[in-house]
Amino acid sequence: MTAVSLTAVLFCTEAKAVIVDATDISGRSYGESVLKELEAAKEEIYVAMYSMYVRYGEEDNPAYKLADALMKARERGVYVRVYLDKSALSGNNTKRLNKGNDDAYRMLKEAGVEVYFIRPELKLHEKLIVIDGETVIDGSANWTQKALLENEESAQILRGKEFAQIKLRQMGELEKYTASSSAPVKRELLEKVRIRNSFLEDKRFAPRMVTDSDGHSFDLYLTLLREFSKNRKAVIGIDRAAGGTTRWVVNNLKEKYGLIDHRIDKRGNPEVILLDPENPQKEYSTPESGYFNVPTAYWEYGLDKQLMLREKFAYMVSIYEQEIAKPKLWWQKSLKGLSEKYHIDEWTFAYGLRQIKKLDLIEVRHSRVNAAEGESYADREPNEYRLKELISPGEKEKMWKNLEGSFGAEKTLMARGFAEAIDEGNNIQAVKDFIRIMERYGAENVKEAVAVVAKFEAGNPLRSINYIVGVLKRMERCPSRTFLKSSSRCLYS
Repeated sequence: MTAVSLTAVLFCTEAKAVIVDATDISGRSYGESVLKELEAAKEEIYVAMYSMYVRYGEEDNPAYKLADALMKARERGVYVRVYLDKSALSGNNTKRLNKGNDDAYRMLKEAGVEVYFIRPELKLHEKLIVIDGETVIDGSANWTQKALLENEESAQILRGKEFAQIKLRQMGELEKYTASSSAPVKRELLEKVRIRNSFLEDKRFAPRMVTDSDGHSFDLYLTLLREFSKNRKAVIGIDRAAGGTTRWVVNNLKEKYGLIDHRIDKRGNPEVILLDPENPQKEYSTPESGYFNVPTAYWEYGLDKQLMLREKFAYMVSIYEQEIAKPKLWWQKSLKGLSEKYHIDEWTFAYGLRQIKKLDLIEVRHSRVNAAEGESYADREPNEYRLKELISPGEKEKMWKNLEGSFGAEKTLMARGFAEAIDEGNNIQAVKDFIRIMERYGAENVKEAVAVVAKFEAGNPLRSINYIVGVLKRMERCPSRTFLKSSSRCLYS
């Protein structure tokens, strides 16, 4: 196979030509070539596949080897996201859902891969893979034994960052069609409260509240907006909306921030009147543009009570930035950029984002420095962030109990302690990963490797499960522990 440079004209939203390096992997070359690319993945793998027909125990099936490569990539710390078809199949005058991907779904899900079925009304006919934001594999081949061993299929590897980003955006559009395989999306995740962007971006409002440590005003205003979303009335009884919040908080929202007015009704009960932030002479109305959406689960799951003010602000900013980034799955911004946009110092943002990561509300991908090319710490790209779907406290507790039932309370507690050392103590999948690592390398060795990695600063990209596994592998090769931190070479045996 020979790599050939070519110009690809893309008929897509970008409607422009890009340059890619192309390698043909048609026919029997596909399986081996794709397996090699998956095994070399360092950061992320995205897959959209019409048919991934694999079953447990079919190790000789080339399609199984590809699915297994995804699971192994997840185990070594690569982010893996898979979309599978679940469309209706026609036959014998009846329609039935495509169940051919069910086993693959279960296998990937149990291995910690983020895998989603596309809702039945959309037929996902893609056979698309994007690796590390640079490598695209596309063609006609499904991941089935017949496709890989019998059919005549056409496929190619296309390398180019610009082209890969186009394909990632295309794949990101699938998010709106994802569906749970077992249950509908919960009401509290579907119901949203609209909040004007200016609440976060205008230094008169939320930024000032954070700077002045005025969490009471922050909480009350969001509660009033939630109440407004229920009844669409700008005049709200304060007792009903805020549970007897003291008058000084109401006065702050009126006098200090200009977000409300207040009065006493005919019965002597206090009421507040929500005002338009951009025109305080008008009552508040539902924004038709310039807003972000907060799920009512924020209140129903108790985040409004659990989070501190800086964490709440970082969480709201994350929701807003995530919506701006769509259809991308991740949003990216430097601490300096966040500070300038939202009028909050960089340290406050760094603290808030780290804390919501600790609570498993957000996933962070720390950018790395390519020392071989002379890059310094200052040359790093901004970190990338992705909000996680909220899970109710009761459901989370059940998941922890199930984990303890599978592996034992003592082993789960130990693994959770290791995960906490890298800010992942509330991430159930991370704890599962540590349990597997403990079973492979032994608890004492894991403890030693975690101690090495935990010394890195919080923003260091090496402070990760992936790097801990790397340390363990070097420890295995060098029993005397005499290895270089930046190399796999033993100093002596």
